[in-house]
Amino acid sequence: MRRATATRVPIALMLAIGVCAAASCSGPSSGSAESRAPGTASSGATPARAGDPNTSWTSYHANDARTGAVAATSPPLTSSHIAWAANLGGAVRGQPLVVGRRIIAATESNRVVALNPVNGKVLWSRTIGAPLRNVAQAAGCGNIDPLGITSTAVADPTTNTVYVVGEIDVRGVVHHQLVGLDVSTGRIRLSVSADPPLPAGERAVHLLQRAGLAMRDGVVYVPYGGNAGDCGTYHGWVVGVNTVANKPNSVFEVAPGSQGGAIWSSGGAPAIDGRGNVFVSTGNANPFPSATPDPARYAESVLKLSPTLRVEAQFKDRKSSGDADLGTGNPVLLPNGEVFAVGKTDIGYFLRQSDLGQVAAVPDVCGSDPDGGPAYDASTRRLFVPCRGGGIQVIDVATHRLGPLLAGADSAPIVIGTQVWALDTGSGRLTTYDVKTLRKIQSVPVGTSVPVFTSPSTGAGLVIVGTTQGVTAFG
Repeated sequence: MRRATATRVPIALMLAIGVCAAASCSGPSSGSAESRAPGTASSGATPARAGDPNTSWTSYHANDARTGAVAATSPPLTSSHIAWAANLGGAVRGQPLVVGRRIIAATESNRVVALNPVNGKVLWSRTIGAPLRNVAQAAGCGNIDPLGITSTAVADPTTNTVYVVGEIDVRGVVHHQLVGLDVSTGRIRLSVSADPPLPAGERAVHLLQRAGLAMRDGVVYVPYGGNAGDCGTYHGWVVGVNTVANKPNSVFEVAPGSQGGAIWSSGGAPAIDGRGNVFVSTGNANPFPSATPDPARYAESVLKLSPTLRVEAQFKDRKSSGDADLGTGNPVLLPNGEVFAVGKTDIGYFLRQSDLGQVAAVPDVCGSDPDGGPAYDASTRRLFVPCRGGGIQVIDVATHRLGPLLAGADSAPIVIGTQVWALDTGSGRLTTYDVKTLRKIQSVPVGTSVPVFTSPSTGAGLVIVGTTQGVTAFG
């Protein structure tokens, strides 16, 4: 395991490369629509309650288990409408967060903003550096341009700090920077390199920080994969950055001695159990292997990593070969002690959280590539899996059996009380289903295009959607 010392970058240097605090500081262009490219609360915490103005949504899919589910104190929304839309001058691919009375969003222009949940007005704005432009020319491939903050941020409510990772271009040299900002004011509290210790001949421009950030005990976990097209030499990585002590980064590398093994999860984030163990899913070796299973070490696997990123357990998908890619969605920790993972083989795996031994395998999930973080509803014991070819696949956790395929959405869903919410990125609509009857309740237009793999979030009585231009809120 390689380790690297975290480099604290002076604020003066960050100002020199483009940090600003004025509300007018924004990126002028939006990112292109993405096609396929490689929490602070514990999983047992009481869920947040939608409709409460103090509701928090502090990481991808609301909690460390990545269930994407929150309780609801207000009546279900059966006829939602656009409450407001904020044009932020760039695409928002990560889930907007809700921390206290602020909505936090980050764009591909490397702009981070706090929005007033009442009207969407900008309360503060920071740009953490210049994003990479002309990405395909600089990297050799890639389909997000400009490329700045792509992943879902993570917030620490105990310190009122939100953390983002941006891809930053400094005079033609690309690196990834972890920046911590005060939720109330936007003041920068921490700025530190989040790049892994790249072997000789490898460059950070070939890494894509697509998967969401995770956090536990002051450590922010930063996953990496590759750009769309798998250009250059790269590995999948997880880098653990300690935000409270000047300690060396903890580092985990996929496919050592080989290449590839991206951790990208279609935007999903690592799951974290009650002991701080980190669960990730990985993709295929690069170039695509012809052997089955994928011979690269830790590729096409679900991995349980210790808080310091040592491998504690591994499940190798023995059905994967070529571009099968188990890493198209993040693992979900279930309350019965199982973990669920699914990838391009369309086989949903139920594994023991303790040792990742297989409990059950469910074939024919989606009928197209499952892509993005599944959501789990505890009341019905159902998983809702997003399908790249269209639909939300229902899986019964109690029986490990396939349920119906719900039409009308294709992106990672969330559960709010008795309703499932998901986006159809092709039509740009937000769809709602009844969690028990599975009946479609409504489908409403977002009003602008939404990036592929976009997942809504909720808080302050709103359902919040990142778009190619900024953020749209429904009430």
